[in-house]
Amino acid sequence: MKNVLITQRLVRIHDINEIRNALDIRWQKLLLQMDLFPIPVPVNIDMKLYDRFEISGIILTGGNDLSSQSQNELSLIRDKHEMKCIDYALRRSIPIFGVCRGLQLIAEYFGSTFKKIDNHVAERHKLRVINESKYSKQIENIESVNSYHNYAIDIPGDELVVVAICPHDNVIEAITHKNHKIYAQMWHPEREKRLDVYNHQIISSLFHA
Repeated sequence: MKNVLITQRLVRIHDINEIRNALDIRWQKLLLQMDLFPIPVPVNIDMKLYDRFEISGIILTGGNDLSSQSQNELSLIRDKHEMKCIDYALRRSIPIFGVCRGLQLIAEYFGSTFKKIDNHVAERHKLRVINESKYSKQIENIESVNSYHNYAIDIPGDELVVVAICPHDNVIEAITHKNHKIYAQMWHPEREKRLDVYNHQIISSLFHA
């Protein structure tokens, strides 16, 4: 079983003025099915502490907008933290998997710009592959995906490759990096009611290759 670091959304509990790290419990079930052991990464922690473990990758999860989109305190805290997670992974040449906000953070890290979009919250849609990658066959076989975002990449950074889009409005749905082992998608694999074998294969191939 391989260890993967996984980031968490931030939630403010107003009654007691407390900020909490939070992670959907469905992530644990999904990752353990792929022989991956999730190690949560709280904010305000020195990433060097994880050097004592054998880490095989990092997952940047969804939840919270980017601070460039929302300007709220929690988004800013999380952005700074997850930028450090990307730095950590790049320095150690370990894979990064981004989901929804995770894709957006990766895109921003590598110089992308964003735009506001409609009809991508609590919706399902198909995918269309527009550039070949090691994940193309799996993406082509995914029947449909969930969607929970109000923002999308407008102009991708030069180091990124757009792998798949939503066919009805050309919103970017999956990206890879030209040189680093990075793959990110806008849909949430942990929120599916039943396991999608093709998405399972994408995640497994990223961390078990």
